[in-house]
Amino acid sequence: MKISTRLPITFSIIASAIFIAFGLTVYLFSSNYRKHDFQERLKERVVITEKIFLEKESFSAPELKKITNQFLHTLPKETEEVVEINDNVVPIFKYEYPKEAKGKLTLSNAFSFEDSEIQGESRIFNVKGKNYLIIVTAVDQVGLQNLSFLKNIIIILVLIGVPLIFLVSFFMARRALLPISKKINKANTISATNLHQRLIVHNSNDEIGEMAIAFNKLLDRLEASFEAQKAFIRNASHEIRNPLTAIMGEAEIINSKVRTTEEYQKSISTILSEAETLNSTMNNLLQLSKVDANEGNINYETIHFNDLLIKIKESFDFLNPKNQIVLNIENGGTIYSISGNKNLLKTAILNLFDNACKFSSNDEVEVVLKKDKNWLILTIKDTGIGIEKNDIEKILTPFYRGNNVINIKGSGIGLALSSKIISLHQGVIKINSHIGNGTEVQVILPAILS
Repeated sequence: MKISTRLPITFSIIASAIFIAFGLTVYLFSSNYRKHDFQERLKERVVITEKIFLEKESFSAPELKKITNQFLHTLPKETEEVVEINDNVVPIFKYEYPKEAKGKLTLSNAFSFEDSEIQGESRIFNVKGKNYLIIVTAVDQVGLQNLSFLKNIIIILVLIGVPLIFLVSFFMARRALLPISKKINKANTISATNLHQRLIVHNSNDEIGEMAIAFNKLLDRLEASFEAQKAFIRNASHEIRNPLTAIMGEAEIINSKVRTTEEYQKSISTILSEAETLNSTMNNLLQLSKVDANEGNINYETIHFNDLLIKIKESFDFLNPKNQIVLNIENGGTIYSISGNKNLLKTAILNLFDNACKFSSNDEVEVVLKKDKNWLILTIKDTGIGIEKNDIEKILTPFYRGNNVINIKGSGIGLALSSKIISLHQGVIKINSHIGNGTEVQVILPAILS
């Protein structure tokens, strides 16, 4: 069942229940008030009856006449009865009373009872040493008529009001949900071919406007993801195709005719070099996809970053014996600790070391580790060819390579992978570079307070 149907039905049921409960409450309170009010009038009749029939000798003629005039205004179907009560003698009543009431009339000084529409009031008086039981009964015709009229009014209002509530609820719900329906229809027209389209936001302060804004932001992320995917596929195919083309071309050349040993060695060296480039590209791709796939399942531990950095330097010395990296750890006796994954951090920093040496032709690279408040700052500074200003903002995108490094072998994945790893460790990478004046890369990571 759609919300546009479920919502008005739910609201109508609740509103109707409250409406009916309100009517029943009014009726019950009115009924109780009528009964109580008429009972008070019967009590007054009991007192008047006692004065007329039992104490008339003690009143003057004017007083007795006044009381008699009050008594003449009888109630509908009123009966009055005065019975003398004697011990061990069952009184004989002139009128018929409910069985359950008869046994209590002589036992209670004051007693109220009712039988269907008839209400009664009794009271025991002592006059001149004798006990008398006075019983007055009557029917509250006016009150019952008013109560019946009220009941009919409530029934009519319920019969008219409940359907009206249902109709108004459906109309208001459809009207309130109409903007959502329009946005749903609009959203259904958006596909991969027109991701640039967005929902119209009429009022950003209401829930529908917030929903449209959230959906538009989702579309922004999807569009960016699609564009990144397209760029990834385009660049990946380019980076993979180039070494494969070189390998196949070199293989065709050496296979075209018999070559000398030197020519074979040269061709095999070329094939090996291109294969290493392809292998490096594939490893970086696999590493990047692995990091993305296991982003929420990475194991973190407390790491002494000083020791890790020294071990990374030793590993890089094995990979690139000609490097001239100079490692400087400020306050070397201090242990700098972070929470992280050793393997991922090693991959990220090795890539940064490799870039610094590769784009500076293995000239001297200065690496400085220091602590600034709650952050560890690792600075890697080379004296290489530098990065153009327009390329710095895009350099962290996978496969993106600056215009001035086209002739230098690389896949364009290493820096993007490093940035992703550092980001997973709640850190950032900052790049400052000028063409011909080298590049400075800062890795900023949150330190564990000691």
